[in-house]
Amino acid sequence: MSPAAGKSPAPKGRYTFKKSERLRRRSEFSALFHSGKRIHSEYLTVILSTNPSGERRLGLVVGKKVGKAAVRRNRMKRLLREFFRLNKDRLPASQDILIVARKDFSFMKYRDLCSELEKVLAGRMKA
Repeated sequence: MSPAAGKSPAPKGRYTFKKSERLRRRSEFSALFHSGKRIHSEYLTVILSTNPSGERRLGLVVGKKVGKAAVRRNRMKRLLREFFRLNKDRLPASQDILIVARKDFSFMKYRDLCSELEKVLAGRMKA
C-alpha cells in the first residue's frame, strides 16, 4: 500500500471492531439497564448480561453530565472502544457489556484506564 493512496488496508483478525459487536438499539440498552449485573468503580459502572447471539457486544454511555465538551466525551469513548478491541478475546463469549461513565476520565492515560477496567472485570477476564 503506497502512502500516496491515503487509505490504509483494513485490519484483519482479532484487532478489528465489527458493527455486530456494538449495542445499537434502544431496546438492547434498556434490557441491559433492567436485567444486567452492575459492577461499580470510581469512574465507571459496568453492566453485564448474557446474550443469545454468541458474540461479545459493547455499549457505551457517556453523557453531557460527565463531560460538557464533546471532545472530552468522544475521547472517553475512544479509550473504552480501544480497550474492548484489544481485550475482547479475554472477555467471556456471549456477553453484552455496557460501560457507563460516572466521572470525567478524559485526563487519564490509556494504561490507567486499562488497569481500572481490569480491576472491575477481574473475575471475568482470562489471563
